[in-house]
Amino acid sequence: MNPFAQPRPKASVLDAIEGYYLTSTLNHLHRVGLLEQLRSGSTVERLGCHFGYTPDLLAALLEFLVQRTDLVTRSGNEYRLAETYADEYFLGFQLDKFIGGYGPAITSLEESLRREDRGCSLVNRVVESEAYGRFGPPPNPVVLAIMQTVASRSMLDIGCGPATTLTALAKRDGAFRGWGVDVVDSMCDAARARIRRFGFEDRIKIINGDGRDLDAVLPADLREQVEAIQCKSVVNEFFGRGNSGAVAFLRNLSALFPERLLFNVDYYGKLGRVDAIPSQYRHTMVHDVIQALTGQGVPPERKEEWLPIYEAAGVRLEHVFEGDDSGIEWFVHVVKL
Repeated sequence: MNPFAQPRPKASVLDAIEGYYLTSTLNHLHRVGLLEQLRSGSTVERLGCHFGYTPDLLAALLEFLVQRTDLVTRSGNEYRLAETYADEYFLGFQLDKFIGGYGPAITSLEESLRREDRGCSLVNRVVESEAYGRFGPPPNPVVLAIMQTVASRSMLDIGCGPATTLTALAKRDGAFRGWGVDVVDSMCDAARARIRRFGFEDRIKIINGDGRDLDAVLPADLREQVEAIQCKSVVNEFFGRGNSGAVAFLRNLSALFPERLLFNVDYYGKLGRVDAIPSQYRHTMVHDVIQALTGQGVPPERKEEWLPIYEAAGVRLEHVFEGDDSGIEWFVHVVKL
């Protein structure tokens, strides 16, 4: 069962207060490794002894989680992490991304509300990068399939993260060559570690640079070798001040890589774009909040809102693939630059 796909009613004040205590408890127990211990089950006595915690308070907090979340269960005096959260994606990754990584932008809300970049510079990129490095988010299968169909043997991955798409393509095709660009130092480190693990250092190169400044980051002779481009969760960063940032980014890509295929892999935003958001899109709403908190803005809500952006950038939308997973409406727009 996917825990993110379950609809919930709107939160009351008491729900919000309860959520604050639950979040604080969960995040702490995660950071110290106690939640990991619960994967195999344990008692308060063993946990208290291992971590040096006062048993009565630890028991109260664990019982709070049992009574008010679907994360922890109890059988007799043994507490255990629910099987639903056995997958790292549904627990550790989400806590590290939304709380460890983006949390400072909300806990320092006064700063975020006053700064020109909102809370962007407050994000803990090291924690975020470590989360992506551990989880290794899978490449989009649509992109892999199309790359095979069009027999494309090279890709530039802008905002490459831990390079899961590039390594997947390299594993499938011994002649594939790839370049990944990411502005975050620690994310580049995670990508290079993954590439070394698979032995692809000679075929995949990671460049620490800004995807908005590709003419300076990538020399012309390298750009000529690129057959396809992926922007996965990248273009959504350019909606902090309307559509102009996204248009400028796409127009620059078209000038540097004319006639190439672009895979715009992203999600449809909801917050501020839909009057009544269905509760199954809570995951989307949380993501929309961090988009707003970090000055990226909430991206368009449907394909039709992307069309004028592509038209203004002078590029053409050729194919659209859409899906719904874990409370996120994702898409792959195949664009001809």
